[in-house]
Parts: sequence; structure tokens; C-alpha cells
Amino acid sequence: MLTISLRSQTDTDAFCAFLRAVHVAVLKAEGTTVLATVPGAHSELHERRELTGYVVTWNALHPGQVATIEA
Repeated sequence: MLTISLRSQTDTDAFCAFLRAVHVAVLKAEGTTVLATVPGAHSELHERRELTGYVVTWNALHPGQVATIEA
């Protein structure tokens, strides 16, 4: 499970819908914080890499609506 932060709370619903569309489980969405996991990920590293790809894609498709994975 990883924590993803968004720049604006108005982006949360759209970002969660984006993640769900690529079969990422959104465990919790509160304010600008989203907790997500990749079902079937073989390791934490695999999960982090896959979610990083989705975050990079989101940021590229939505200029100004920044999402970042917390360390």
C-alpha cells in the first residue's frame, strides 16, 4: 500500500477513478491523500514501480494537477 498526495482536493475523485480504471485498488481517499495498492503485485518494489508509472501518466495527461508518491 502506498500513499499518494495530490496538489488539490478537487482532483481526488478524478484521480481515484483513473486508478480504478487501471485496476488499482483505492483503499482510502481523504482530502488530498490517496492510499492505493496494486492487487497481485509480486513485491512492494513491483507495486511502487507500477504506481509510479500511473502517477507519471496522470501528471502528463493533467498538467497542473500534480500527484506524487510519498516516500
